[in-house]
Amino acid sequence: MYKKHETLIMPFTIVEIQIRNELFCKATHKRQSNARLFPSLRRTHPVAEADLLKVSMECVFGLVGNGFALVVADTSAVHSILVHKSNEDKIMVLDSHKLIGASGESGDRVQFTEYIQKNVHLYQFRNGIPLTTAAAANFTRGELATALRKSPYFVNLLLAGYDKEIGPSLYYIDYIATLHKIEKGAFGYGSYFSLAMMDRHYHPGMTVDEAIDLVDKCIMEIRSRLVVAPPNFVIKIVDKDGAREYAWRESVKDVSGA
Repeated sequence: MYKKHETLIMPFTIVEIQIRNELFCKATHKRQSNARLFPSLRRTHPVAEADLLKVSMECVFGLVGNGFALVVADTSAVHSILVHKSNEDKIMVLDSHKLIGASGESGDRVQFTEYIQKNVHLYQFRNGIPLTTAAAANFTRGELATALRKSPYFVNLLLAGYDKEIGPSLYYIDYIATLHKIEKGAFGYGSYFSLAMMDRHYHPGMTVDEAIDLVDKCIMEIRSRLVVAPPNFVIKIVDKDGAREYAWRESVKDVSGA
């Protein structure tokens, strides 16, 4: 006779709990050796939730158009209730034809993106040819996956690039090493509004002017609807002519250096 067994439904996977526990350790500055042990599977501590909330305030989004890809990111450096600066560039140029936009805990974001950039350069120096965008995305995903069970990075990434044979492409990589090739994507609380605008107005084969107009609509929607909206954004583009900064959208000027 068939007998039903009781099943425990977990709110998070083991890996997610492991990463959230690591965030708690970073937030409380306690890195004991038993920090990654889980005698009982439980929801993360409120401090870790607050840390997750803080990095979710960031806004990074991107899209692929006709012969180009672009990435947009907010430029706010925030800790707790303080805004330290409003001109922080969160989009790194990996090489001549690749961009990576990152959101997440500031230390992890800077360290991990610089690590990826230097390894992309190292590959080109050793082999004489650059990595393709797909290869760079898979390398990035592999490094995140390796770090998951050691010392995870809390970073979410949008990697955009242009290859002569393939054209423009955009890859979504989140903090648990999920990799997808996409035409449009976003991270952070701003994604609720930017994705809604892109779902309505995006279409394949957009021109640069159409894409920038859509980006401006997304930024205006974020500023008008998100209660903790960042004031400034930077737009970077990659096409056959290379990766470069396209424009800034500023409503607040940073005068910290004055």
